[in-house]
Amino acid sequence: MRIIIVAAGPSEEVPLLKPFLFENTRVIGVDGGIATLVDQGIDFDLAIGDFDSLGHIPTGAILHPAEKDETDLELALRYVYEQEDVTEVLIFGATGGRLDMTLQNVYLLKQFPSARLVTKREEVRFLQQGQYAIQSDQYHYLSFIPLVPTRLTLQGVKYPLMNHDVPVGGSLTVSNEWTNHGPAEVTVHAGEVIVLRSLSDH
Repeated sequence: MRIIIVAAGPSEEVPLLKPFLFENTRVIGVDGGIATLVDQGIDFDLAIGDFDSLGHIPTGAILHPAEKDETDLELALRYVYEQEDVTEVLIFGATGGRLDMTLQNVYLLKQFPSARLVTKREEVRFLQQGQYAIQSDQYHYLSFIPLVPTRLTLQGVKYPLMNHDVPVGGSLTVSNEWTNHGPAEVTVHAGEVIVLRSLSDH
């Protein structure tokens, strides 16, 4: 089942959601993300949160206290992975507001590695050790941000690497590009990275 989660980040960061609503898609609104769904005319299957941002509690919502150890988005993700038969999780409304919340939401992908963050311009995912094929789709740039010292092989890209050590904080693996219509072949030999697919600036 495909799960769409809409969090309480600025609605201007959220693309039109209807193209993401395939058959067997379940939509979950997280607190103020309910308002974004309503604005786009999209029904939600479940609401989760403390609803301090939304200002009211939707009927049938899973209510959490305002003072807690996890964010509403983390609690929603935990619920999804415990309760649903998940094949894909796309998270919207998780960027563009407070920087601390944006960074934490990106780091949540480490805890839930099959989930992805999606904005109007980017898609963000987490990769750990393994081999991956990453398609360009409509995106132009491909960036890798190591969370720990990492060793990468990148093929099918403008700036390939072969079994190359990439330190934390360096810019070597930012703004790469696909070289053809095939996927980028990525091997994470050691370490872990955040991967961003981004639209062209033009």
